[in-house]
Amino acid sequence: MASSQLAESEKAPGPLQTSNSTIDVDPNTLTVEDLYDKEKFDLETMDTSQVFQLLQCDANGLSEAEATRRIERFGPNKLEEKHVNPILQFLSFMWNPLSWVMEAAAIVAIALSNGQGQPPDWQDFVGIVLLLIGNSIIGFIEERGAGKAVKALMAALAPQCKVKRDGEWKVMEASGLVPGDIISIKLGDVVPADARLTEAINVKVDQAALTG
Repeated sequence: MASSQLAESEKAPGPLQTSNSTIDVDPNTLTVEDLYDKEKFDLETMDTSQVFQLLQCDANGLSEAEATRRIERFGPNKLEEKHVNPILQFLSFMWNPLSWVMEAAAIVAIALSNGQGQPPDWQDFVGIVLLLIGNSIIGFIEERGAGKAVKALMAALAPQCKVKRDGEWKVMEASGLVPGDIISIKLGDVVPADARLTEAINVKVDQAALTG
């Protein structure tokens, strides 16, 4: 997801306090990872003027040309969807250090445990295999459940948003937001991206959908 968009609420009374301090950084070298690294840029506590400077934008919003350039650089504002074959996903739970130990124990039980012409230890072999399959089933079910939760979260995310481009407000797909965009939110809206408030009145954010 593209990060650090600037946000303002509709009918806000005025801008938050800013300062004239500057930051020494080349904006052309910025990456999404840099914007999330609080040791480099703590966008939650930086002065608004510094945020504008860092993201090379202002209260009039970006131009369409600049937004197009940035979406090519930072990528779309949405979670990456990965489609995994269920069979391969299940088999992946049999390919890890713990499963290797259990598989080795099963081989030992069937091939070497008794020796001296005695029959293989089928009971231990079957028990280990069933334990291995059961462990894989539990892991598979948990992984699929987590995947469904992510899909539900993606479905709940704001599909559209109000953004200022070329100095004018417009409604567009939230996936087209880029760092430096000015967005507007009002009561009842889903916040379409990570954002820093520049103007606000009586702001409350419900994060229960993310944190439970």
